[in-house]
Amino acid sequence: MRVVALQNLKEGAVLSRDVRDINGRLMLSKGQKVDANHIRIFKIWGIPEVYTQAEENADGFITSDKDVEKLAKTEHTVKMLLQNVDTHHPGIEVIYQTAVEHRYKNHLWGNYGASQPLPKNFKLDLSSAIKSQIDFSSMPLPEVPQIITAFTKVANDPTSSSNDIADVVSRSASLSLLLLNLVNSSYYGSVSRIDTIARAVTMVGIKEVSDLVMGIEIMRFFHKIPGDLIDVNTFRRHSLACGLMCRILAAHKGLQHTERLFLSGLLHDAGRLVWYRYFAEQAKMVLYMAQKTGLALYEVEKECLGISHEQIAGYLFRKWRLPFGLENNVVYHHDPISAPNPIEAGIVHMADIAVNALGLGHSGEHIIPHFDSKAWDLAAIAPGTLFTAILQTNEQLDAMEALLAEEWH
Repeated sequence: MRVVALQNLKEGAVLSRDVRDINGRLMLSKGQKVDANHIRIFKIWGIPEVYTQAEENADGFITSDKDVEKLAKTEHTVKMLLQNVDTHHPGIEVIYQTAVEHRYKNHLWGNYGASQPLPKNFKLDLSSAIKSQIDFSSMPLPEVPQIITAFTKVANDPTSSSNDIADVVSRSASLSLLLLNLVNSSYYGSVSRIDTIARAVTMVGIKEVSDLVMGIEIMRFFHKIPGDLIDVNTFRRHSLACGLMCRILAAHKGLQHTERLFLSGLLHDAGRLVWYRYFAEQAKMVLYMAQKTGLALYEVEKECLGISHEQIAGYLFRKWRLPFGLENNVVYHHDPISAPNPIEAGIVHMADIAVNALGLGHSGEHIIPHFDSKAWDLAAIAPGTLFTAILQTNEQLDAMEALLAEEWH
């Protein structure tokens, strides 16, 4: 099954779901072939997309008997990832079918063996100890990078100008080059060449540049992750894909602070970076227990350690005095309906699920914990919008990753 935008719908396609108008009136039943007249009527009634049966296409995605074993292996991986999620939900259906297609093409399969229950009374409640350590600064958490302190100060000053931000950016030659490359890339779609930092800041905005730099510098700061825990490059790819999808969804929703959503997606798993770098032995145990029990890593964190990666991120962000909006989106990205701003947190929640399902990088999570349908309803993201956002994220990811590679190494 796949979602097809109406402008891409071809005659002869077979529907996998009923097509109904805005009032629920049946227009064409599933299993029927679409002809030219159907397409014309769909356009008249404003049908944005339809669900069709998947078939071999120009990209080589095959659902015939030519490679049944490969397809079955791919579907098994996606089903295992989404085992805690209602796959009949319209949004999850889009994620499921795009994930199967993407993983099939790119040979991205998971290794899901037999699982065993978590041992009884197996718990290391570290929450109070860690919070106390953070509060009293005895925990070896990183101090905020100086450039972020400078950006925060300038960005929060109402009298600041683009030249003030440009002065801060110019302290780092690599950051200056990165910003110019970004504003001249497809990420912003600039028509004319931007060749000065001040003009780049004027084009993008003081707050937006601050958010971009903050996210890039924080991710760079966590480059020393033990390789036996997780590959830092795949972690960054996962984070970057989530940031890109958050920004795209926010733009489709017409939200003002798209860069804040990019930053939220980029840093949504920052708490795990703290685990991996500063608590390697505990992180190794949690990763092992998640694999053995078949539970989501998020669930094992709470059950075994008494504290989750979002809580750790919240403590870190408060210590660094980062914006509350960022903290809201990251701390609540697994429970967005409880967030002060559930729409933004919900966008991060949905992007994280989609990126995990597609296998765009890896954060350590091998099973998606759950899906908050209430946050989805509140955000009012149409399935077609999500489908488009997934395609755009895939299109932008490699180019954006290449731009950031030098800054992150």
